[in-house]
Formats: sequence, C-alpha cells, structure tokens
Amino acid sequence: MRTAISVVILLAAAWLGFFLGAGMNEPMGGATLFAVIAGFACVIQAVESGKKR
Repeated sequence: MRTAISVVILLAAAWLGFFLGAGMNEPMGGATLFAVIAGFACVIQAVESGKKR
C-alpha cells in the first residue's frame, strides 16, 4: 500500500511540475525536478517509518 501511495505522489508531483514548468518554458525540467524532490521525500519517509518499528 505504501508503494502505491508513493507512486501516486510522484505522478501528481510530476504533473504539477510539468504545468508549473511550462510557465517557464521548461515543462519536462519542471516535471523532473518535482518528481525527484517528491521521490527523495518518499524515500526519507520510508526510512524514518522503518526505524520506528
């Protein structure tokens, strides 16, 4: 379940980044940047929640 939520977050971030990046004439750059940032956040959250168990 956690993986599915992470994928949804990554896709939403990429979609949002695409449209925000399009305003700066860099739609794919914006999508990549937002997806990478969201990916790092998901990894950090997964590592931290694993330490609590």
